[in-house]
Amino acid sequence: MRRPITVAKYLDVTEAQLARVRLGGEGIEAFVIEGAGFNPLLSGAAGGVQLQVRERDLDRAQAILAEIPGDADDEVEPDPPPGGERVVRCPRCELEYCFFERGAFVRLDFGMRWHCRKCDHVWDSADQGPLRMTPREPGDPRPVFRLRRGRGGTGVFLGLIVGFLCAMALSAAVGRPEGDMRMMLPCGMLFLMLGVPLVGWRLGAAVRSDVCSVPECRAPLPRDLEECPGCKGTIAGTITSAPEHYAALADVRRELAASRKAELPAKRTKKPIPLGAR
Repeated sequence: MRRPITVAKYLDVTEAQLARVRLGGEGIEAFVIEGAGFNPLLSGAAGGVQLQVRERDLDRAQAILAEIPGDADDEVEPDPPPGGERVVRCPRCELEYCFFERGAFVRLDFGMRWHCRKCDHVWDSADQGPLRMTPREPGDPRPVFRLRRGRGGTGVFLGLIVGFLCAMALSAAVGRPEGDMRMMLPCGMLFLMLGVPLVGWRLGAAVRSDVCSVPECRAPLPRDLEECPGCKGTIAGTITSAPEHYAALADVRRELAASRKAELPAKRTKKPIPLGAR
């Protein structure tokens, strides 16, 4: 029996699960494989979150995933019905992936608050978000961003291996320690197994590269490009984390809408040219 084949890779397990559900709706069995689910820092080094399908479904799965819009703002939404139930939207990215839950430990916030699973924004009141997303007009550019990533996770992963090997080599070289060496040897091994991964993280974080911020794309972006070669989006800026993609998209939509609104009064107050002056 042949092993499943990876059809796409993601940085976020939520994106991979959404794609799996989409393929499942089309009758394609898919599997989400987390390379290092126990430690998000090592996820990139271990291959990220992989979406796998059977070989016979590979071409069809690629075609279906290609039809999934990379940007949630490509959809045109109707106005909310009057008197209907209000949809909770994130005030930062304007999307609906919002849940009322306890704060994460890393934020030292254990109270119940609204949390956006897309851009990681946290807020208090459900009414703070907009009723609908700021629309994009036909002809507006489709923005993407440079996701600038370091290799800190890869550095930690390699540092753990190197530190462990160095500690084992030190133990073998010393043999059976005597006297003060009985205390120094464990300390030296501990230093190697903890210090080398820390050095690896620092070195890996300094090695940066740019990829497309669209989760389904992630094409490499050299410095001289103005358009993504993968999804053909217009590069509109640089971000440093995957959740910023959705917030930055909302900022671009709001800026375009504000500029159009500012142009309307100028067009209305423009005086017509007299016929005799033409």
